[in-house]
Amino acid sequence: MKILTALLLLALPATVLAQDAGFQPDGDWLFRTDARQDGRPVCSETWTFGEGGQMTVHSGQEVVEKQYRIETDRDGTWIVTKTLSSNGKPDCMGDVSVPAPPVERRTYVVPMNGGVVLTCPAPTRTPDGTPYISGCYGRITPMDQVG
Repeated sequence: MKILTALLLLALPATVLAQDAGFQPDGDWLFRTDARQDGRPVCSETWTFGEGGQMTVHSGQEVVEKQYRIETDRDGTWIVTKTLSSNGKPDCMGDVSVPAPPVERRTYVVPMNGGVVLTCPAPTRTPDGTPYISGCYGRITPMDQVG
């Protein structure tokens, strides 16, 4: 039965797999870096996933407006964003970014039990082709689950 289920999943288009990925963000999420300083995350941000693929990121004093979509491919699940505007103020690291070009950026995400989602670089592949994930740098958690 497990083999039949796996074969059926392989036959589904990527858009259907994205719906089955278990990661359909909505509302406010807290991003925290895994890197710590004085026992606290180096950076924390609020990511708001809104209707129609709109996303707002509050990072320090910076407010960034983006478009987003969720994609799933053979490697896993991605948040694909394009920056639309920024208020040009310092972010959570104290940096002021130059205006980002309107190109798409991809963040690899790994949904975990309990609603936490790891943010990671793109997976590499082992010699046999299996995706290998390492170097995850942070996590996002729905605000209603932040404790």
